[in-house]
Amino acid sequence: MRLGEVPDPVCPADGALLRVTACGICGTDVRAFYNGDRRIEPGAVLGHEICGEVLEIGGDAEPAQFEPGDLVHVISTLYCGQCKLCRNGNEHLCQDGALMGFDFQGAYAELVAIPEIAMKNVFKIPDGLDDVHATFADPLSDAICGQKDLDIELDDRVVVIGAGPVGTAHCALALAQGAGSVYLLETEPRRLELAEEVLGGDNGVVFTDVSGRDSVEYIRSETGDGAERVIVACSNARAQEQAMEMAAPRGRVLFFGGLPKGTTTIEFPSNVLHYREVAVLGSYASRYRDQVLALDMLRRNTHNVRGVISEVIPLEETPQAFPRLRSGEALKVVVKP
Repeated sequence: MRLGEVPDPVCPADGALLRVTACGICGTDVRAFYNGDRRIEPGAVLGHEICGEVLEIGGDAEPAQFEPGDLVHVISTLYCGQCKLCRNGNEHLCQDGALMGFDFQGAYAELVAIPEIAMKNVFKIPDGLDDVHATFADPLSDAICGQKDLDIELDDRVVVIGAGPVGTAHCALALAQGAGSVYLLETEPRRLELAEEVLGGDNGVVFTDVSGRDSVEYIRSETGDGAERVIVACSNARAQEQAMEMAAPRGRVLFFGGLPKGTTTIEFPSNVLHYREVAVLGSYASRYRDQVLALDMLRRNTHNVRGVISEVIPLEETPQAFPRLRSGEALKVVVKP
C-alpha cells in the first residue's frame, strides 16, 4: 500500500461528488488487504466508512435530502431498492447491490464520487455529531442489524468473542438491551485494554484474556450451563466452533464476522443443535433502519460508543495503520485526508 496520485473523480450525472473529510479504516479492508478479495486488484483505492462535504450533485440525480455544503455520511452497502428482498425490508441482502470501496472507488482519498445506487445511502450528519465519530455509523449499524434476531433479554448472559471495535460495539448494544453480564473474550491483551477504556470497568462487562486458557471451559465455569447469547465478532473459524459449545440450552449464537478467503468452512458440532437446541444465526451489513439508529446512538454517545475511535491520522499515514490494526495495537483509526 502506498500514497499516490489518481485522477480526480467527476460528479456522476445521477450521483454526487464529495470532499472526503473522514474515513474509518474497517476490519474488512484490513482483511482484504492481507488476504485478498475478488473485487479488488492492485491499484485499488479502498475506504468505505465515508464522511464528507457535498461539493456537487449531478443534474440528473433524483431529489435528495441533502445539498451542496452539507456534511454527510455514506453507508457502504448499496442496494437496488426494487427486488423482493429490498421491498421486504431486507435490502442489506440485495443480490443486485454493491459495496463502496470495492465495487466503486473508495474514500482513502481527497475526493469520492457517489454513484446513483448509493444516493439513497447518504445521510446528513445530525447536529451534535462530528464527521470523525459519524464514520462509525457504518460498522455500528452492522452490529445493530446483527443483533436483530438475537433478542437479548433482561439479565441475559452474553459472550462476545473479539474485542475489536465491532466487538466493543456489540457489548454496548447488549448492555443497552438489559444484558445482566457480558463476557468480552480476546487473545490480544492490548486490544482488551483499549476496549475496557471505552466501556469502563464497572458496568457488567467482564474483560477476559483467553490467550492462555480454554474459552469454552472458562465460560462454563462462569455460567454453569453456558450463556444465553454468544456473538462471534472476529474472523476466526475456531471461535465460531467454540461459540456453539459456549451457548446455554436454547441459546442463540451469532456468526458476525466473515471468514478470510481460503478458510470459509468449520467443523460444525451438530449435536449441540440437536441436544441443546442451540440456534446459529448469521448477519451481513445493515438496513436503512439500522443506520438511522446507529447515527442516533452515536449522537447520544450511548455507553460511550464514540470512544471506540482511538486515533485520527492524516492520509499519508494510512499504510502504516493497517499492521497496527491487525496486531491489536490500535482499536479504531479514522483517516482525515
